[in-house]
Amino acid sequence: MGELLEELRGLQAVALKLVGIEQNLASKQRRVTGRQRQVKQADEKLDQNKRATQQYQIRVDQLSLEVAAREESQAKHRQALNTAKTNKEYASILAAMNTEKADTAKIEAAVLELMKEVDNFKAAGAKIEAEKATLLEEVGKATKTFEDARAKCKPEYDELQSLRQEFVDRLEPASLAMFDRASSRHEGEALAEVVKPRAKGSEYNCGGCNMTVTLEVVNSLQTRDKIQQCGSCGRILYIQSVATAK
Repeated sequence: MGELLEELRGLQAVALKLVGIEQNLASKQRRVTGRQRQVKQADEKLDQNKRATQQYQIRVDQLSLEVAAREESQAKHRQALNTAKTNKEYASILAAMNTEKADTAKIEAAVLELMKEVDNFKAAGAKIEAEKATLLEEVGKATKTFEDARAKCKPEYDELQSLRQEFVDRLEPASLAMFDRASSRHEGEALAEVVKPRAKGSEYNCGGCNMTVTLEVVNSLQTRDKIQQCGSCGRILYIQSVATAK
């Protein structure tokens, strides 16, 4: 294997370690973000719950005022009964009182139902508040886990970045560009070893995607220090000892 491919393999080893660290931190960051999103959803539910509770409470207050007004009207009717001058007048007032009493009873029943709904909304709101408190605690824990992990891996990450830059400085821009394209497509795995699917066969495959590699490419890799890419996955191919695929 030529110097160029050895350099690219060294760069890939560093890149894979960097990707591993970045993916580990990203998974911890996603946990933080996920919990923060859940807290936001809890806030939205609380806001909806609060608005609904207020609307029901306003209706309760309105009907309670109506009940109070009707009770006052009934009191006036009772006074009117005492001053009624004829049986007909008495019967008329009494009928009005009974009608109003029945209507008042219906309104009071409605008020009780609405008050039950208000209590239900308050209970639901308390439950959401408790869930939110738990989520906030989890956000704190997840954030600490992420920050601790980032601080712990920073020295290694910085050292790997420095090492990567050394490889970058030694490579030609065109070779580096090809490496970066392949690396971005395959999460750092820019290179793939050429393998033989059968030990006694004459076929060669890309160790990354398992697609066929032509003899022309294999011969070029064995005789020239030049980048050859897999025609299927785009990884940069190399031959170490032509391993047999497992």
